Amino acid sequence: MGSSLTAILLLSLFLSLFITSASHETTTLKGVDLENPAIVVFPSPLSGYSASHGSKEALLCERVQVSGLSRLRLGSYASSLRVTLSPSVEIPERLHSKIQVCFHGNNSRGLCQCEDDEWKYFKGLWSSVMSPYDDRYIDVKFLGEVSGSVTVAVEEDFQQWRLACLALGFVLLLLAPIVSNWVPFYYSSSMLIGIFLVIIIILFQGMKLLPTGRKNVLYLTMYGSVLGAGSFLIHHLSMLVNSVLINFGLNEEMHNPVFIFVLVGIILAGAALGYWIVRKYVVSKDGRVDVGIVQFVKWAMSITGTTAIIQVSSNLHVGCLLDIELSIHMLNITGLINVCEYHCII
Repeated sequence: MGSSLTAILLLSLFLSLFITSASHETTTLKGVDLENPAIVVFPSPLSGYSASHGSKEALLCERVQVSGLSRLRLGSYASSLRVTLSPSVEIPERLHSKIQVCFHGNNSRGLCQCEDDEWKYFKGLWSSVMSPYDDRYIDVKFLGEVSGSVTVAVEEDFQQWRLACLALGFVLLLLAPIVSNWVPFYYSSSMLIGIFLVIIIILFQGMKLLPTGRKNVLYLTMYGSVLGAGSFLIHHLSMLVNSVLINFGLNEEMHNPVFIFVLVGIILAGAALGYWIVRKYVVSKDGRVDVGIVQFVKWAMSITGTTAIIQVSSNLHVGCLLDIELSIHMLNITGLINVCEYHCII
């Protein structure tokens, strides 16, 4: 049964990708793609402009199609297409402000009929990014005495963070039913949070003992973001302990041993606080996690995982996301995850 379900999922995925790729039809416009990554465009006069606008100012316009890849090219979902437009050297730099670019996805729109807020002024080099599976259009407009050519180029830009988001989302969706019922997860995470809480409480209560007095909250936040939370807390805790020991008149040789014992005591106190919270509010008398907390953690992990996958959904077909969700749901039905939950509880 499991193999047949997998075959059905794969068949639905490839059918959806094939239908979508077949719907991307090419047009007769001048265009660029990864096989023909650059084209030189000479905008031509837009007919009827002077008569309709009552202006003697010339208007040159041209449209270029940027063609994406087929959605069957799954290896490119973690990439994006970077489109650049550069003027020819024969156009003086002082006239670059009279070159406007409109990047849109509506081919039915009239030539150079973009809204005013969609036009971008040229500043030496224009660049934008798009999904590798989309088809977009560039309208180039020359105003006044500008004449010459522009070069439109496209290149594939691989983005590793998309792979990381997809992997993180898939792992969270897969592990959500397991981790939400796993008692050691609640103990370990609660103890870790308890340790940080104890350290933060001690720091902010004993901050007045530091030589510089109470630190500004904004300064502490910036300092912690630069050095990291761990080194930030350890550094200020060490300063606090040393200040207290100096006030008690202990020599410098005792600072390190006392600091180590204080650090161990803080870790034990934080772990005890986390353990008490779990025993009091998370784990029931029979040793199982409360049902409400299980559902909350499961939904929180699922929402976080789905959000991570959505970060690449502009490139990844919606069918892929649905197939991932459906595959994990089918794993629940076949009992693979339920078996893991049983062993984790034991």
